[in-house]
Amino acid sequence: MKKGISIGIYFIGICMVIFFAAKALIGGNAVVNPEAMIPFTEFERNSIFLGIGFIPMVLSCIFLIYACDIKTKIKRILVFTPGIITGIPFVVGAGMIIIMMFLGLKNAILG
Repeated sequence: MKKGISIGIYFIGICMVIFFAAKALIGGNAVVNPEAMIPFTEFERNSIFLGIGFIPMVLSCIFLIYACDIKTKIKRILVFTPGIITGIPFVVGAGMIIIMMFLGLKNAILG
């Protein structure tokens, strides 16, 4: 039962990672809504969705490894590959947010 649930959740996560990564790569620089206050391109929007899915994807990877009792290092790396793919936009986005916070703090202190 635990094995089937973990495989199902992991499969749904893989489908979402493939969908958003393909849309990000294929969509490119097409602007989604040009009249928006901050117009995002397809790449930016789908990268944000990938970054949001980082924590659930990593948790599903860990759950699958322990539920299916995967021992070899190569298989564990293969299972964690979607988590790594979603982790890249997460780290980049978190870094950009931290940099913007520091720049705002610097401007507030120094004027």
